[in-house]
Amino acid sequence: MKKTVRKPAPRPTPRPAHVSSLEPLIEKLSTFSADNYWDLGKFLVDRVIPTALKEGIFADQILKKLSEMPGFKFPYHMLKQCQQFYTYYPDVEKRPLPDIFYFELATKVDESRRRDHYEKMAIHGKWTISDLQKKIREDELAKREDERTKYGFDLKEKNIWSIDSPDPRFGKPGYKGRLAGQVVANALYYYSPAGGVVVDPMAGSGTTGDVIESLPYFKDRSVRMYDVDPADGRINRANVLQTGIPEQSSSVDYVLLDPPAEFFAHGEDMDFSPAAARSETMMKLKSLMRESARILKPGGRVSVITEAVSGPFGLLDFPSDVTGVAKELGMEPIGKVYLPKRADTARQRLKTDGVKWMASECREMLTFQKK
Repeated sequence: MKKTVRKPAPRPTPRPAHVSSLEPLIEKLSTFSADNYWDLGKFLVDRVIPTALKEGIFADQILKKLSEMPGFKFPYHMLKQCQQFYTYYPDVEKRPLPDIFYFELATKVDESRRRDHYEKMAIHGKWTISDLQKKIREDELAKREDERTKYGFDLKEKNIWSIDSPDPRFGKPGYKGRLAGQVVANALYYYSPAGGVVVDPMAGSGTTGDVIESLPYFKDRSVRMYDVDPADGRINRANVLQTGIPEQSSSVDYVLLDPPAEFFAHGEDMDFSPAAARSETMMKLKSLMRESARILKPGGRVSVITEAVSGPFGLLDFPSDVTGVAKELGMEPIGKVYLPKRADTARQRLKTDGVKWMASECREMLTFQKK
C-alpha cells in the first residue's frame, strides 16, 4: 500500500496592512483654517464622526484622538466647539445675525429654547456681540444666585468644581487640610439620598457636619463624624486605619473620604521610591475602601478624593488604582469630579537636568456605588 504524501499547504498571500478610512480625512482636516469654525464643524459632523463610528470609535473619542496627534493644530475644546456650532446651526448662512453670534450661542448656551430667546433679543435690540456675551454672563450669574437662594450653596452643574475660597460658614478657618464646604454640599446633593445616613471617617474640622446642620436642604440627613484628632465635640475619636470605621455593616447610605495630603507622597526627596510610595498609599486607601464597602447598604455610595502624583520618576495614578480596588470590592464607578488642589499644599518641584514634567494642579473625587 502506497503512502499518501501530503503536500504542504500553500502559504496565504500576505494582505496589505489595513488602512483606516480616517487617514485621508485627517489629512484634509489639516488644510482647514483655524478661524473657519462652521466649515470645520460641518466636515467633522458629516465626514469624520460617521467614519469613526463605522470603525467603532465614538464622537468624543475621535475628537480627543485627533487633538492628541503629534503636529495636529486643533485642540480638543476647539474641535468640540466646531462640532456644536454646526450641529446647532447647520443653516447659519440663512440666519439674520453674523456667524459669530451663533458660535457664541452654540458654545455657551446648552438649551435650544434659550438660544432661540437670545437670538430674538439680539435681532430686536440690534445687539453687538459684546451685548450678547454680557447678557449670557449676567443670566448665568443670576441663575447661580437663584440656586444659592434655593439650596443655600453654589450648585455645580459640570464636573469641574472651581472653588475660589472656602465658604466661611463651613469648617474652621486656618485648619490644615480644610475641605471647602461647597465641595461637601455638592457631593451630598448629587450622591447622598434624602433621609440618608452620612459618614465622614476623616472629618477634620467638621465641615460635613456644618453643611448638614447649616443648610435646610440637607436637614433630613444624619451625619456621623470620626477623626484621629477631633476638632470639636461632634466628632468621635477614632483612628479608622487601625480600628476600622465604627459603624455596623450595611447601615450607611453615603461615605465621604477626604484623606489628608500626607497620604500622597510627592517625591521632593532625591531618594524617593515610587514603588514604595505607591505601595504604602494604596495599602491605606484599600483599607478605607474595604471598610466603606462593608458599612454601605446595597446601593450606597462612597466618594473618595484622591490625586495622581507625577514627577521625573513617572506617574503614580492613584485615581486609576482606587477605581480598580473599588471594582474588586463589588462597587461600580458612577462619577468623577475635578477639584482644585488644597490651598495649603506646598507646590514644590524637584530640580533635575534634562527632564521636563508637569505638576498636577487638581484632585479627583471619584464616586462608587455598592451593588
